[in-house]
Amino acid sequence: MEQISKVVGSQNERQLKQSEPTTFGLGDRVRKKSGAAWQGCVVGWYSTTLTPEGYAVESEAHPGSVQIYPVAALERVA
Repeated sequence: MEQISKVVGSQNERQLKQSEPTTFGLGDRVRKKSGAAWQGCVVGWYSTTLTPEGYAVESEAHPGSVQIYPVAALERVA
């Protein structure tokens, strides 16, 4: 059982290294471009088949509250 976990872990690590985000970095301040307001700090990122580049954003107004958005929904805050 441990060997299977190690193999899956190494495959996931390879996949993560290949799809690291390029638009925003951890700690960057961003906001949603449209719709409901959401502004905060990038605290993580994700990648799926439908969303190759997405970000987890922690709210400035409500610390501890995090939403995920595709890169196209976000813009940098100066």
